[in-house]
Amino acid sequence: MNWKAIFKVQGIILIILAISMCLPLAFSIYYASGDAMDFLLSIGITLIVGLILTVSFNPDKPLRTREGFIIVSLGWISAAIFGALPFYFNGVFDGNFINCVFETMSGFTTTGATVLTNIEIVPKGLLFWRSLTHWLGGMGIILLAIIILPALGLSSTQLFRAEVPGPTKDKISPKVKNTAMILWLIYIGLTVMETIMLMFGGMDLFTALCQTFGTLATGGFSTLNASIAGFDSLYIEMVILVFMFLAGTNFALHFFLIQGRLGEIIKNREWQFYISVLVIAILLISLSIFKSDLGYNFWTSLRYASFQVVSITTTTGYATANFELWPTFSKVLLILLMFIGGSAGSTGGGMKQIRIMIGGKFVAKEIRKLTYPNALFTLKIGKEYVKEHVVNNVIAFIILFVGLFAIITLFLAFRGYDIVTSFSASIATLSNIGPGLARVGAIENYAFFDNISKVVLIFSMLLGRLELYSVIIMIYYLFNPKKIH
Repeated sequence: MNWKAIFKVQGIILIILAISMCLPLAFSIYYASGDAMDFLLSIGITLIVGLILTVSFNPDKPLRTREGFIIVSLGWISAAIFGALPFYFNGVFDGNFINCVFETMSGFTTTGATVLTNIEIVPKGLLFWRSLTHWLGGMGIILLAIIILPALGLSSTQLFRAEVPGPTKDKISPKVKNTAMILWLIYIGLTVMETIMLMFGGMDLFTALCQTFGTLATGGFSTLNASIAGFDSLYIEMVILVFMFLAGTNFALHFFLIQGRLGEIIKNREWQFYISVLVIAILLISLSIFKSDLGYNFWTSLRYASFQVVSITTTTGYATANFELWPTFSKVLLILLMFIGGSAGSTGGGMKQIRIMIGGKFVAKEIRKLTYPNALFTLKIGKEYVKEHVVNNVIAFIILFVGLFAIITLFLAFRGYDIVTSFSASIATLSNIGPGLARVGAIENYAFFDNISKVVLIFSMLLGRLELYSVIIMIYYLFNPKKIH
């Protein structure tokens, strides 16, 4: 095992993290919110540890694939632990470090599940840091490290494979470093655009940035207890809805748009499927809540359904209505959307649209094989044949995803939580959504869970963000003495 490379990259990640903490420190000083010293201590500790790791270890051999997976998994764990320091020093969670790590892991994994019971009394610096963890985790702090690695003589290919989600790897550029840089530039460009548009809607810079970070990372942390509903603005809802949709789209398609390759976007099968899922779900839920006894007219039903469907499908988790009160049909459909998630190559979580497409095509192919046992069938997405190893990977992922979901649900039920809470908390964390149903509904939080359950949910968020395999590979190698060398 190339421990020198593993520790060196962890050091780089911690240095990036320490530098990132300077932004909330600036807001803390500007607003005199009383948490500046918490950030100074956190920056000092994180920077010192990062520098020690970076300087002390000089890799003498190239990274292998397994080490890339381990670096990415440990990188997220390191970010969550050191990112929790400002919360811990501030005492916002009364010294409960598990709560601090839960909040930052939820941030970095873009889950948006919170253990804060009153968001609006939290100091401005901490609120900004909480939202910034979304933004850093959305495109991936690892992608930032990838840009730096070649200058240190390390290959970034293995990290890119481990970090970028989805069964397809659209590298955009032949060089991994250039791909990472292009993705980050698109991400920054969208961030600037949404922030400006939200400020036109009456938000100040602080509030606009925080909501933007939660939107583009498909995270869902807001600065208000009532989430986006608290702004009571159709304009703000529509701006956020559009950018949630863009964040749930494969970022390679944004690059194609910049290049004027509109035809490739329109012909992209996953994008077509993504649009279809959203439109069908919006229409069905609009009709469902319109016909219910909630008293909404059709346009209000369409407004709430549109926002919530896009929010849940992209795994953002923002809310403009308490969907816990919606008809059972609407809630079941939202749960199904939680499983599907966003597009491959987006900041969204879940199984991903392309995997659902391949899984559906695989089932259809197997049915045809049973009907015509002597015929030969291939699996195609559009005009492209899907290779057998890709299909196998997708089917294995779906089985593993459902299996882990069932295990986490059973564990929470064993701890004494009701079935709806256990079920929805499991999928809401594994798909990196945040809000679920019952006690973890749209206007609720995760503070009531005991510490053991919170640790399991932290692990669930990490599994979901790194698409299962990275974390499982890390555990396999770290806890298998025969494989660790």
